[in-house]
Amino acid sequence: MKIESIRLKNFKVFRDVELKDIPSFLVLVGANGSGKSTLFDVFGFLHDCLRGTVRQALDKRGRFKEVLSRDADGDSILIEI
Repeated sequence: MKIESIRLKNFKVFRDVELKDIPSFLVLVGANGSGKSTLFDVFGFLHDCLRGTVRQALDKRGRFKEVLSRDADGDSILIEI
């Protein structure tokens, strides 16, 4: 399966981001705190949600308040793949 696009809204450092036309091989480079690890944690979060519950996945990451972007517009998280 190839992931062609990812949209994230209010997930940690990603307030509203969409990555399109993702190539088969991708190298992520960026400054500390720019979201490299957070992008990979999206997949870990989804994995934890599917193996257990959303509550367990959130608790593992410090609860909902820690996963929701600071100064988020609303109180929901969107992950679209």
